[in-house]
Amino acid sequence: MREVLEELKKKKQVAYTTVMNTMDRLYEKGLLDRRIEKGKGGAYLYYVYWPKMEESNFKEAAVRQVLTSLLNNFDELVTTCLVEKVAMDDKQLEALKEKIDKTLKEKKK
Repeated sequence: MREVLEELKKKKQVAYTTVMNTMDRLYEKGLLDRRIEKGKGGAYLYYVYWPKMEESNFKEAAVRQVLTSLLNNFDELVTTCLVEKVAMDDKQLEALKEKIDKTLKEKKK
């Protein structure tokens, strides 16, 4: 955790307790894993944290969580905004159409 604190301090002054609480919350949400280690001479204990998933898996999980929440609360508006955004780029629109067609075919099986 000290490494995280030092990296953050390069950009902005941040308290140790803020980083500690944030990492604990990320652990509780299942995004980080941790183990307890002993400090020098065994006088104190501390947590060592690491990501539970690869960056690409994390990004996918985060996007899915956000979209699920948006769709649950703003169903048609989300769909409309997504289609309007994708429609601005012919390649994205074609890719979306292909994914929809593929999903529809798979559902019919």
